[in-house]
Amino acid sequence: MFIVLFLPWYSVGGEKLTAWQAMAVDDVILALVAVLAIIAAVVVAFPWLSSLSVATTSLAILPAVVGLVVTIYRLLSPAPAGDASLEIGAWLGLLATSAIAIGAWAGATDEGAARRSPEAERHAAEDALARAELLALVPEGAKAVPNKADS
Repeated sequence: MFIVLFLPWYSVGGEKLTAWQAMAVDDVILALVAVLAIIAAVVVAFPWLSSLSVATTSLAILPAVVGLVVTIYRLLSPAPAGDASLEIGAWLGLLATSAIAIGAWAGATDEGAARRSPEAERHAAEDALARAELLALVPEGAKAVPNKADS
């Protein structure tokens, strides 16, 4: 997406305009979406950051959807005034923001292969049991100690 912002998005009077030239704020929003998507992809790529991967892709959903809406808006209402026609950058921008939104949504719902394996599940259950605090229950027939809050 970031590279697409440098491609021609519009053609006005024979002159081709990039997103950076034609847009005032929308180009910055789309660049931010691209950077966030890259960060999310890097976090997911490293196994030692696996606890952050679902959170990162979940946080990327909103900016990705905003980027998709901005791109669709700029396809329907071109940024330059006048008779503007769409160029390849606009269509690639739509493709890129769609891919980012779909990837963020899929990444947020995917728990990863390592977390789905029976071995990983067993290990996580053992760790949780080791950390759990077991409360002592009053045996049947024994008199319960009154709670200070009850008196």
